[in-house]
Amino acid sequence: MRVEIAVFDGFDEIDVFGPFEALAAGGVAVELTAVHGPGTVCSQRGVRLQVEHGLLARPGLPDGVIVPGGGWLNRAAHGAWAEVQDATLPRLLTGARGRLGWIAAVCSGAMVLASAGMLRDRRATTNRSCFAEFEPLVGELIDERVVDDGDVITAGALTSGLDLGIHLVRRFVGEDVADRVMRSLEYPPRLTR
Repeated sequence: MRVEIAVFDGFDEIDVFGPFEALAAGGVAVELTAVHGPGTVCSQRGVRLQVEHGLLARPGLPDGVIVPGGGWLNRAAHGAWAEVQDATLPRLLTGARGRLGWIAAVCSGAMVLASAGMLRDRRATTNRSCFAEFEPLVGELIDERVVDDGDVITAGALTSGLDLGIHLVRRFVGEDVADRVMRSLEYPPRLTR
């Protein structure tokens, strides 16, 4: 299985690296791909990445794409909100949708899918702080960490990206591998007081 995680200026780091870590630990070929083509991409907290490939630009489509959030709630000049305003990311996703096995989103990345009309008749979730804006755009808002509606999978805020990655490993690679990934990540953590 090959997965592309879309990155754009203003992406939230844990939305990208949470699922990346879980998928890679499960033996999935996972790659960060830049929405606006190869080059430097800067996260919302200033982490700079040199990204070699554009989203959905390599020969042969990936099995799935993950869209992170970041910058939605404060309508940041860079982030998920700005990507919807620019329309490149929604256009790429809707154009490839029927040819991809699945599309997933973490946190306010689900707002990108919802704004593109991709969740109109779907069960979905997002960051709880986006619920009021999200609910009119989806078939059914579900307050869960991961909501799997077949070829569209959404995850709640921030650390739910780890849950998404583990869920994808479980669904596409196998239960045993997902259990091994959870043990290797020590997730969920055992909290002490």
